[in-house]
Amino acid sequence: MFVTLDRFADRLDPATYSEDDGTVSVFESDPGAKDSLWISERLFRRLAAVASGYELHTLPMLGGPDPVRLNWQRCQSLLDELAFVAERLNDPIASSTAQVIQDFIAARVRRPSWDGEVTFEGD
Repeated sequence: MFVTLDRFADRLDPATYSEDDGTVSVFESDPGAKDSLWISERLFRRLAAVASGYELHTLPMLGGPDPVRLNWQRCQSLLDELAFVAERLNDPIASSTAQVIQDFIAARVRRPSWDGEVTFEGD
């Protein structure tokens, strides 16, 4: 039996990932802050699963219900891991999701003398 790739086309359609999905929140100090991110849990898990498959460290431990706080050094590691994972995927939605997270993290770690934390917390 021949299976066409069109069968999975919805996985690459942004409309598939609705607001009713679970989310992973990414924030510096307050999840309700206007610059906080709310990422589709399914898309975040996609990135984390690929990172896990490559035996990366930081990205696979994020996105669960317990908050995980990353300091400057861990944020730098996450930036590297997100870039690595996105380069390996032929998946524009996952790559776009990785880029949004990278932009958020990079804006913080590039601040002079930033010593804060970024928190990741799933539903």
